[in-house]
Amino acid sequence: MRVLIIGKRSYIGSNLKSHLEKHGFFADEADAENDEWKTVDYSAYDSVVHVAAIVHQNAKSADEALFNRVNTELPVEVAKRAKSGGVPQFVFLSTMGVYGKNKSLKESDVIINAGTPENETSGYGGSKLRAEKILKTLETGSFKVAVVRPPSVYGPGCKGNYMPLFKKLALLSWVFPFAFSDICQSMIYIDNLCELIRLIIEKKAGGLYLPQDDCAPSAVYLVHQIREIFGKKTHDSRVLGAVVRLCGGIQIVKKIYGGIQYDYSVSGCFDNKYQIVSFTDGLYATYKDSV
Repeated sequence: MRVLIIGKRSYIGSNLKSHLEKHGFFADEADAENDEWKTVDYSAYDSVVHVAAIVHQNAKSADEALFNRVNTELPVEVAKRAKSGGVPQFVFLSTMGVYGKNKSLKESDVIINAGTPENETSGYGGSKLRAEKILKTLETGSFKVAVVRPPSVYGPGCKGNYMPLFKKLALLSWVFPFAFSDICQSMIYIDNLCELIRLIIEKKAGGLYLPQDDCAPSAVYLVHQIREIFGKKTHDSRVLGAVVRLCGGIQIVKKIYGGIQYDYSVSGCFDNKYQIVSFTDGLYATYKDSV
């Protein structure tokens, strides 16, 4: 199968290209930062995967017009060209951010399930949601649209997520405040995300996908796992944990201990066969070069 990835040199795009080629696919990349995507002969492809975006890490420096142009208008224009070129499938990388949720320390606010409403807030998540809605109107019997809403993506060489922060935090001290161990954060290792997309393409599927790893870690569990990779033991301090709980309204506490989690009932696509790497193995692969 021939696949075109829109988003050349992006972390997800580059890893997806390698993953697909390992499984016998022919994968091309097209740049979204210039007019290269406009010059492509879309009729040559069985699927177009759109990963290009202005992401949340750039949110402070991006205005609403830029979000709309890159995250909403661009994928819609690409999808229209793909459809007119006879491509039977369009895969859109969206985000968990379409629910408009911020990290929380309340379990009732953390979980996303089938009944959780989307929230067209401004910025990154809102621009992705607007694109989703328009893309679904383009769907026909001969043109399927698959939307993937991944949580935080991590893996070797991945920049911008909070894994580097947690590495520094975990190695700071052998004592860690034990608090909010029931609050978890959904994550997905890059190979698992790439495998999900491969399965979507292989099965020529449309629809909505909310993937995650086989484990959604709490801050306490994540610190334990990171320290174990570096051969270090951890002491959980319930006294310090009580102090942390009293400071639950402070932003840095929410950033470290807070979470947003997909209920596993909404993540079981393809019988979880996309979860080819366990969370613990993915975490080790992420940090092994610095051990």
